[in-house]
Amino acid sequence: MNYKKKDELFWKTRSEHYNELDWVNDSSYINEIISSGDFNKNDLVLDVGTGTGVIAHSLSPLVKKVIGIDISQDMLDHSKWKNSNKYFLNQDIRDPFFNEGLYDKITARMVFHHVIDKTQDAMDECYRIGKKGGKMILIEGVPIVPEVKEEYAEMFKLKEERLTFLEEDLTTLMKNSGYKNIKVQPYVMENFSVKNWLEKSGLGMEKINKIFDLHINGSDEFKKAHNMKIVEGDCLIDTKNLIVIGEK
Repeated sequence: MNYKKKDELFWKTRSEHYNELDWVNDSSYINEIISSGDFNKNDLVLDVGTGTGVIAHSLSPLVKKVIGIDISQDMLDHSKWKNSNKYFLNQDIRDPFFNEGLYDKITARMVFHHVIDKTQDAMDECYRIGKKGGKMILIEGVPIVPEVKEEYAEMFKLKEERLTFLEEDLTTLMKNSGYKNIKVQPYVMENFSVKNWLEKSGLGMEKINKIFDLHINGSDEFKKAHNMKIVEGDCLIDTKNLIVIGEK
């Protein structure tokens, strides 16, 4: 596994307060993901980019076994979950490691936008190690409407280096790997706290202030699309996530 030192520092800093992010632990969001995957007690599941193991932890009572992988050992060190059917590995999905056709279900929540290099290779690997008839459950945040993609990307550019997807980008990524019967389930998170998101993401105050200002001084179209409200010094917005399910 080879990734840059700056990435190690990024994830080390972010890991310290990752579990305090509201969206990470949002129970409605997690339940929507679980219901979309049709998980059962016979499933062997791989959770790609598991981070602190929130999805793996949520799935473990429902499946036979779940393996969580992440490129950041610092993130994994914060996965304080103890279950006999759950394991964590410091592994990059772009580095072939598992046997072909091994997993019944593969999940990847909010990770592919970080896979800037060899993005298609990462999805191809998910397809390779999935069982015939198994499922890929890809979850990503997207601009709430395509018209605000430019503003959305500009804000995230200040926060981190990442990809910005639209729905067609995600479905194409999966189709190119071979997935079929692809379904898309939107999930809108209402009253998302911009303040919590920024303050718990390991950013310095200069970046926090710049990104916060971009929200409250955004275009009228941006504000309307996100149903923006300023409440007690916080900026509350509606955000959109897509749960994309494909079959091998």
